[in-house]
Amino acid sequence: MARRRGQRKGYVFRKGPSWFVQYRVDTAEVDASGKFKRLKDAAYVAPATGPGKVTKKQAERIAWEEYLCRLDQMSTRPQSMKTVREFVRERFEPDVVWSCKPSGKAHYGYILKNHVLPVLGEIRLRDMRPAHVQDLVRAKLESGLSIQTVVHIRNAVSAVFRHAKRLQAYSGDLPTEGVRLPELVHAQKRALTWEQVKLLAQVIGRMEPKPLKKHGQRMRTAEDMEAANLKLGVLVTVLAITGLRIGEAMGLRWRRVNLDDTHVLVDGRLLKPYSLLVCENYVRGRYGTVKSKNSYREVPLSTEAWYQLARLKAAAQFTGPDDPVFSSGAGRPLDQHNVAARFLRPAAQRVGCPWVSWHVLRHTASTLADQAGLSVAELQRVLGHSTAEMTLHYTHAEIERVRERLEKIGDPGKVN
Repeated sequence: MARRRGQRKGYVFRKGPSWFVQYRVDTAEVDASGKFKRLKDAAYVAPATGPGKVTKKQAERIAWEEYLCRLDQMSTRPQSMKTVREFVRERFEPDVVWSCKPSGKAHYGYILKNHVLPVLGEIRLRDMRPAHVQDLVRAKLESGLSIQTVVHIRNAVSAVFRHAKRLQAYSGDLPTEGVRLPELVHAQKRALTWEQVKLLAQVIGRMEPKPLKKHGQRMRTAEDMEAANLKLGVLVTVLAITGLRIGEAMGLRWRRVNLDDTHVLVDGRLLKPYSLLVCENYVRGRYGTVKSKNSYREVPLSTEAWYQLARLKAAAQFTGPDDPVFSSGAGRPLDQHNVAARFLRPAAQRVGCPWVSWHVLRHTASTLADQAGLSVAELQRVLGHSTAEMTLHYTHAEIERVRERLEKIGDPGKVN
């Protein structure tokens, strides 16, 4: 097979019972003329004697496929000479981060700016090795970051180099392959009972997180607390029944909530009686699309959920078709982080469940629906999951219900 002009051939030689290949590799150093310096390197290719021995011609072929091919590809790809920082700024951010949702853009921005680029930014793409990534993740773990955060860092590096491979700016295995991390121990998943949901809905909004006037804020009156309790109590109850994500609840508009007993036309489709349509998110102060195509769904309202939303609509200040269901005094959707910090967490502490979060209410909805007898397929459609496995992950069988079923095994009245 003819070798094209400029293609690396290397030097295959025999040393003892083995074939080796010698070649030159670029370094990050430059000489006086401004050219990158090259160093000699050698690698084992194949046995020259004994079982599995190969000829020199065969050894040259193996050397090309396993070593020289990658070097040759790099030498013909000018983009591989760019540093990680340059590639991220010039290609990854404009191509990949640009197309992400606001939360994804914020995630990549934080991980790249604070963790990846300060350590790996000045390394050229072609010089990146798994050892660089392994040293990075080890240093981050030793600095006190959680394993989950370090996993995000590794995944961001992997995303950068996957895109580099797509643009033929990088060749070979990703530098994140083979990087080892300690086992990720997931926090215990919890769910509320229905009694705890009702108690939380009664308490939230009635507490005064900041009783003193500060920075021009006025003290909340009894009327303010009643209005907050109604709005936030309805939010807690609806989340625990329907399993909406908090961003989906904040993005819900009144025109997509059908509290009547007739079909209504919404966004070009008929919305069934006593149901709501989930097709928008509200995250970080912006409306956006839902998480996935399965998240676009119609959710039936139980009698309790219908009653709570009807109460809220009757008392709401903003009830226009495009007004948010859970609105602030300015008519915009509530800030989920602000509400969680000022109301949800204090109320959860008061009812003895300090571990409650918005996501716990989604787990609660899954568990309560499972106890009510919904099948996995039905629950999957309600929650908007892509797979049944994810739905099962959200369902937590109540211990007393399990105990009752276990009591049916054998003869509980028999004493051995």
